[in-house]
This record gives sequence, C-alpha cells and structure tokens, in this order.
Amino acid sequence: MNKRRPLGAADIAGWAFLIVLALLVSAPFLWMLVTSLQPDISAVLARPFRFPWPPAFGNYAEAWRSAPFGIYTFNSVSTALAATLLQVLNAILCAYAFTNLRFPGKNFVFTLVLIVLMIPSQVAVVPSYAVISRLGWLDTYRGLIIPFAVDAFGVFLLRQTFLSIPKDYAEAARIEGAGHLRIAFSILGRMASPSVAAFAIMAFKWRWNDYFWVLLMTTSDRMRTLPVGVVMMKEVGEGGTRWHILMAAAVIVMIPLMLMYAFLQKYFTDEYLQGGLKI
Repeated sequence: MNKRRPLGAADIAGWAFLIVLALLVSAPFLWMLVTSLQPDISAVLARPFRFPWPPAFGNYAEAWRSAPFGIYTFNSVSTALAATLLQVLNAILCAYAFTNLRFPGKNFVFTLVLIVLMIPSQVAVVPSYAVISRLGWLDTYRGLIIPFAVDAFGVFLLRQTFLSIPKDYAEAARIEGAGHLRIAFSILGRMASPSVAAFAIMAFKWRWNDYFWVLLMTTSDRMRTLPVGVVMMKEVGEGGTRWHILMAAAVIVMIPLMLMYAFLQKYFTDEYLQGGLKI
C-alpha cells in the first residue's frame, strides 16, 4: 500500500495560492448574493457590510414583479437554446465535412473560417445590422437567432477533435451501411461529446449573456432578454439605486447557466473521453 507523500513547502504554497485565487474570483459573486438578501438599501450601504439575518428572500419576488421577467426569461431561454442548437448542429456537420469529405476548395473554405475566427466581432456589427434591417428582422426572434446560427470557433474546435479520432471508426460504419448523418452525429459526435458539451456550454453562455446585440436589435419589452431587462429596471429613487433588488435580479439571471453546467458536466469525465472504445 502506497503511503501518501507529506506536503512540502511548495505544495503548501501552491494550495495557498489556489485558495487566494478562488476567493478573488468568487468574491464578486458572494457580494452579489449577500447584497441580494439585504432587507433595504440602507443595509447595503452600511459599514461594515454584514450578512443579513434573517435573509430577505422576498427581494427575489420583488425583483420578478418589478419588470416583465416572465417575458425576459422566455426570450432569453428561447433565443439562447435555439442559437446554441443551431451552432452545435452546424459545427458537427461542418467538422465532418472538413475531415471526412472531399470537395473542391476545402482548404480555402477552412482558411476563410480561420480568418473569420481572427476578426473581432465588433467589426461585423454595422454590416450585420444593415443586413438585418433590410430583411425586416429588427425586434424579432429571427434577428436575435439567425446571425448566430454558425460559429467559426465551434467549427474549428470540432474539426480539430474529429481529426484526433481514428478514421477506422468512420470506415467501419460505412462498411456497415451507415450514412453521413449517422456517422457525423451517432459516432463521431458521440466520441467527441466532451468537446461538443464544452462548446454547447460556451455558446449558450455567450447568447445568454449577450447585451450589446440584443440592445441594438430590440426596441420593445416583448423582445428584450434578461441582461437588457435587468439594466432597464435600474431606477434611482430617494435612497439611490435599489442595489439589493438589482442583485436579486442578477442572481436570477445566473441560475440557468449554473443548471446547464451541472447537467452537462458529466460529459467531461474520463469515461466519456474514452467512450469511443465502447461503441
């Protein structure tokens, strides 16, 4: 039986650094959570800042009532899920085409994908807005979803993952009569599930947290999403901004992201990384 090596000075220093780093990263979220439970604005501004007791959980109900959160939530969920689904599907199909099909100009097309990946997204805002405006998609779900149906990073990520998978799997599936779609999704997509899950989480997070594009595309409450809606509910009264209500709304916005990560984290285990050997 192997004995555990005693901790040395380097190990203790490493753990101390990680603990300090974790505290620094989590401090803003802890402040947001504690602020969301304060009973009123005076408690938020009080010095020293304390954890409230009893916690004011009613702030979440008040934040939900203070704006059309039901509409904002539906818009955020529907647009983020639709864009994520389209991006994942298109990324798998494009990655399969780049790794398993032969067609004229394949290397040139992939070079264009890399060029798009290198261009800052802000550069495309004005031409994208002009196209959406001419199509009459302003303040519509199409304007919030279709421009993000394909993502160059997802295509690049899954293409590199598919290249690392031995060709024998796809060849064996073709011999058994499997078509392109079955090979792309049921075999290669399943074997690349850690990369697919990672990209799905990132794509959902990007669309869920998107503020600038939604602010640019929408003009009415019926099309706004949660990030824009939370900013719009910022009001300054006699006591100043109601930070405890705003932070409660911010916590509500974060919950779906945490749930999605909790649901998909199983795809990052070693079992799934080696799942191709079990097909």
